[in-house]
Amino acid sequence: MAFKPERGKYYRMPVFFGPLPGPRWWPEGIVSDFEKTPKRRVFGVRYLTDKAALEACLPEGFSVWGEPVITVEITYMTELAWLAGRGYNMGDVKFPAVFQSKDGPVHGTMVLVRWEDLADPILSGREELGHNKLYCEIPPLRGYEGRYSTTLGWLGTPFLDIAVWDLEPAEAPAANPEHKGLLSYKYMPKTGDWGEADAAYATLTPPAWGGRTINFSKGKGSVKWARPTFEELPTQYTVVNGFAELPMLEMRGGYLLDMEGGASGSDTHRID
Repeated sequence: MAFKPERGKYYRMPVFFGPLPGPRWWPEGIVSDFEKTPKRRVFGVRYLTDKAALEACLPEGFSVWGEPVITVEITYMTELAWLAGRGYNMGDVKFPAVFQSKDGPVHGTMVLVRWEDLADPILSGREELGHNKLYCEIPPLRGYEGRYSTTLGWLGTPFLDIAVWDLEPAEAPAANPEHKGLLSYKYMPKTGDWGEADAAYATLTPPAWGGRTINFSKGKGSVKWARPTFEELPTQYTVVNGFAELPMLEMRGGYLLDMEGGASGSDTHRID
């Protein structure tokens, strides 16, 4: 009998062995308490850029929401149930955006790139959620005399330095009721018909329902983008140079926080 996928189950290539375990489906008996896991340490830096330059990168329907402030954010996650207690790290480049859907404007945070240092969440996030994920190396957070920093790279080639310092305890920013979650743009090429798409549409991932901030500090921060050549970063030099070409008009500080809990992203959906 030929293989036939069942509606509601999570399939990714290779499909020959049935649904593949991942962040939104795991074997019977595995429990994930999103009130307590994962554990996350997050630090980031914000800076003002040029609105026209930023919007020139965006697909039709997307625009900047409010000020064109870019956030570069690094997250270290541990105790993930779907990885049997393991973790991984990720780096986001994002900004406040609005998507003009057929039902009206949808406000949220547009994630231009989410770098991760493990293949499993990259594959599932790209195929299932439409998130713009790429691989890179994200070493452990360095902390010394109140300064926290790290360097992202690919096969030994660094492309991003980020640091925060002079941190002071502060109140975590209040949630904006207009903010509906993470916006992304899912694009999958049509095999053999290059330049055409099998999928090209916006997606929305609502805010994590189980996440809670344990502590929050803010202070100063810095971001430095490399300008790599093809030889240095052959598959990602256009992405990194694209960020490097966006002007840093004003630094808006840095922050560091610890969180626990989250969500699977299973409520991510297409918006038109």
